[in-house]
Amino acid sequence: MNKETLQTIYKQHQSRYMQEWETFLAFPSISAMEAHQADCEACASWLVSHLQGMGMDATLLEKDAKPVVFATYHVSDDAPTVLYYGHYDVQPVDPLELWESEPFTPTRKGNRLYVRGAQDNKGQTFYVLKALETLISQDALAYNIKFMLEGEEEIGSPGLAEAAQAWKDTLQADILMVCDTCAPAPGIPAISMGLRGIAYFEVELSGITSDLHSGAHGGMVKNPAVELARLIATFHDEDGHITVEGFYDDVAHISEEDRALANQFPFDTQTYIEQFGVEPIGGEKAFNAIESRGFRPTLEVNGFHSGYGGQGVKTIIPAQATAKFSARLVGHQDPEKSLEQLLTHTRKHAPKGLKMTIRHATAGGPAILLSSQSPLIQHTRTILNQLGEHETVLAWEGISIPIVADLATLSGAEPLLVGFGLEEDRIHAPNESFDLDQFALGFLYAGLFLSTPFKR
Repeated sequence: MNKETLQTIYKQHQSRYMQEWETFLAFPSISAMEAHQADCEACASWLVSHLQGMGMDATLLEKDAKPVVFATYHVSDDAPTVLYYGHYDVQPVDPLELWESEPFTPTRKGNRLYVRGAQDNKGQTFYVLKALETLISQDALAYNIKFMLEGEEEIGSPGLAEAAQAWKDTLQADILMVCDTCAPAPGIPAISMGLRGIAYFEVELSGITSDLHSGAHGGMVKNPAVELARLIATFHDEDGHITVEGFYDDVAHISEEDRALANQFPFDTQTYIEQFGVEPIGGEKAFNAIESRGFRPTLEVNGFHSGYGGQGVKTIIPAQATAKFSARLVGHQDPEKSLEQLLTHTRKHAPKGLKMTIRHATAGGPAILLSSQSPLIQHTRTILNQLGEHETVLAWEGISIPIVADLATLSGAEPLLVGFGLEEDRIHAPNESFDLDQFALGFLYAGLFLSTPFKR
C-alpha cells in the first residue's frame, strides 16, 4: 500500500482512532503496584477483544502475574512472519502533585495528548494496531503477524523469558518488530541500532531503633544518610568512570565506523539545556553525550530517601536511609555477572556500626547491538525515507527493553527497532504526552513496512 492511500485512510478514521486510543490509555495499568493488578487484567482483556474485532485470533497467555496478550493473523504459508512486541503496562504516576491534568484522563493540549502511557508504550503500540487493522481490511498485508503485548515491561519483565520458553514454537518469526524507541526530532525518522541491558538493586542502611536527637547523639552514632552518601560516592571517580572491579571487562569494542555513524545523530546541546535545564555533561569524560548514551555502561541513583523532608527544621539523626540504583549495560556485559560485581562492591564498602540490607536485586535483559550493514536495516531505511523530507538516521539508544534480546533468541527473528517518541514526551515523568503528528508518522511507517515485502 502506498503512502497516499494510507494518509487518506488515516484522515477518514482519525477521530475513531483517537477515541479508541483514549479508551486504551484510561486503564491505570501500573505493573509496579499490586493495587493495580485488576486494572492490568482489565486492560489485557480489552486488548484481546479489540484485536478480535480487527479480525485477528487473540487470546491471553497466562503467566505468574500479569497476562500476556497474544494475537495472530495468517496471510500465507509463503509469507515471512513479523513478531511485534510491545507492552500495555505503564510507570507509576508519582509525584502526583506535578501533573497538570489527571494522569489517566487523556487530555488534549495543542497537538499533544497528555496521559500516562501516551507514548510509552500504549501510544506507539496503538499506531501499529491501527495500521495493522487498515492492512487487514484492505487485504494488503505482506507478512504473517504475531502480536505480543506484555504487562510487566516497566518492572523488568520478571518471569517472561522463562514462561516464553514454553511458547518457543509459537513465537518463531523472521522479524522482531519493536516500536518503543525515539526519534531525534519531529519528522526525522530513526532506526535504533542497539539497546542497553539493565540491572538494579536497592540498599538500606539501618540499625538505629528510632530517629535520634542530633544534639544528644550527634558524634556518637553513624548517621545512615551520611554513610549512604559516602557509599554512593565510591561508585564513580572524578572522570565519571565506574570504579567497580571488573565492570568494564566485557564492554564491546565499537568500530570507528559505528562511532562516526552514531555522531551523525542530530543533537543540539542548547536544545537539550532548554528542555531539561542542565548541560549533557554526565558520564565518562572521554566520551561525548551521544557516545556515552549509546556505547557506555552507566550506574545511576534513582532515589534517595532518609530523615525529615517536611517544612522547616527537624534536628534528627535519621534511623535509616535507602537508595535505589540502576545500571545500564552495553556490549557483551552479562546482567547477572554485572549485578554481582555491583553487589560485591556495595558489600565491600558497607559502613561499620550500621546494618546493610540489599533488596530487589534484579538482572534484566542484556544489551543488543545491531549491524548497520544488515539488509533489513537498509530495507527499513528505504521505507522510512518515504515519510517526509528528512533522511533516516541510525541511533544507538541508551534505553533498555529487557525482554527483546531473549525474544530475538527464542523466536530466531532479527530485531527491528523503530519508534517515533520524542524527548519532550517526558516518559516516566509527570505530564507524559505524545505528539499527534508523530503518532500519524508511526501509522504511516507501520502501514508501509507491513505492506512491503522484505526478502533477504
